[in-house]
Amino acid sequence: MIVRAQYVLLFIAVLSCVSLAVRVRAQAPVLPPSAAPPSAAPDVPAPPTAAAATDEAATDLEIGTTSEQPAAPALPSPVPAEPAAPTGANETPAAAELPVAAPPEASPTAPQPPAAEQSTLPASTPAPATSTAVLAKAGYPLTPGVTATGYDSGFVLSGYLQAQYEWHQDSVDQQAQGGTLLNRDRFLLRRGRVRVAKDWDWGQAIVELDGNTSRGPTVRLQKAEVSVLYGRSDDLDQPPIVQLTLGQFDLPFGFETTYASKARWFMERSQMGRAFFPGEPDVGARLSGGTAVLRYAIAVTNGEPLDERSGFGLQDPNSNKDITARFGAQTKFGDSFVIAGGVSWNQGKGYHPGTDAVKTGVAFRDLNENGSVDNGELFGTPATQAVPAKNFTRWAVGADLQCLLRTALGWSMLYGELVLASNLDRGLVIADPVLSGSDVRELGYYVAFTQEITRYGAAGFRYDVYDPNADFLDKRGGKLIPNNQTVRTYSPFIGLTLSSLRLVFQWDIVDDHLARDTRGVPSDLANNQWTLRLQGAL
Repeated sequence: MIVRAQYVLLFIAVLSCVSLAVRVRAQAPVLPPSAAPPSAAPDVPAPPTAAAATDEAATDLEIGTTSEQPAAPALPSPVPAEPAAPTGANETPAAAELPVAAPPEASPTAPQPPAAEQSTLPASTPAPATSTAVLAKAGYPLTPGVTATGYDSGFVLSGYLQAQYEWHQDSVDQQAQGGTLLNRDRFLLRRGRVRVAKDWDWGQAIVELDGNTSRGPTVRLQKAEVSVLYGRSDDLDQPPIVQLTLGQFDLPFGFETTYASKARWFMERSQMGRAFFPGEPDVGARLSGGTAVLRYAIAVTNGEPLDERSGFGLQDPNSNKDITARFGAQTKFGDSFVIAGGVSWNQGKGYHPGTDAVKTGVAFRDLNENGSVDNGELFGTPATQAVPAKNFTRWAVGADLQCLLRTALGWSMLYGELVLASNLDRGLVIADPVLSGSDVRELGYYVAFTQEITRYGAAGFRYDVYDPNADFLDKRGGKLIPNNQTVRTYSPFIGLTLSSLRLVFQWDIVDDHLARDTRGVPSDLANNQWTLRLQGAL
């Protein structure tokens, strides 16, 4: 029996050596100095690790385009892959796990197996379009409210550019009172963003700059956040258990606010979203994370988001701090179906600025327009005392839902959002109950669908409804009658993709009651528009 066992062991050792020789030859190992050609490199570098691929692909998530790192597919390949290549001296292929001494080539610097051994897919096969892993890798998960979970000990630099041409039906070659140009048909650099990220075992820091020409050449800070976290997961779809973030970050309200501009096929957020939150980021603190399918985010901020038309912009005019929260869930059914959603809440106080005191004075009004002072054209203006500033309460509640399905044609994404608010409009029809004398109720919702058409294109449609004042009354013929201020927008688009480039054409058909006809009756304002945008990832 001992002799037979020795024969068996000898036979297995021979087979192992043959297997190793075949693998080593397939890997094209480094030749000895005496046999290596003059141009041969001393070592073959291993492919980038998953962590490196995670952050190199990261500025924003990509729906409908291939990853910037084609060699790192976003979803597991439908073709079974062989085990990963060894990364250490004590890790050998399955055929060499028997008690046989490893050859000198099986060292920590041994080259990785070629792609042909890892998967039967050709090397040129593009990565699947997207997944929740891609969303997390990009630093903007499908379920908003948490930051990137990918880890890379070095600095990661990334970014993208969005250049476009806009045509507006209401464009006029004139100037408004005060000098504001009314021409809106123009070439525009909508976004030019550069992002730097740095990870530690227990923390993360992100800085993102934005340059655009929307209101003249502007370079500004879009994000600047530093986080301490606990409970990282190897699954990139899973956020840390708890993460505390301070700085300037996107408000965790609904889906659109934290959905990356680079990934969104539509040119801009919905009218509702831009009215409530003119800019996505605000300054404050956020506690976020998740476990299993649950997600949560609670933020305390100044309450003055970027781009707010009140003029305060990120500066807090009152001591009150707004509270924004979102609680949601994300569930995956295999690699081809994802459902996510949540409920959101915002509570804070708006600010009505006071007025300065005015001294007694004299005013002239040329009643007959003859250019001279006549009797009765000089008026005395009495002194007025200063009026103190006042705060007012504002709030919003919302719900959102997203469904993603991957078919042979590509990823399909159906999503929507509903928001009910009071005194929160800060971007379209500014809500100020101190000035108007009554609170304002706002209602908005949208439904959107996007469909990939293989890896080279996409198409979609969004229906967007926003009512800035559900209680608005209009005076007509001396009577107060209800007036509809609802703005409805129909937005179809078609897009083409090539590597990291994306060309998109979108037509916005706006139906509203912001104009008046010859009888003075509210009618649809001619303000449709279309946009052609070219986007490239850096």
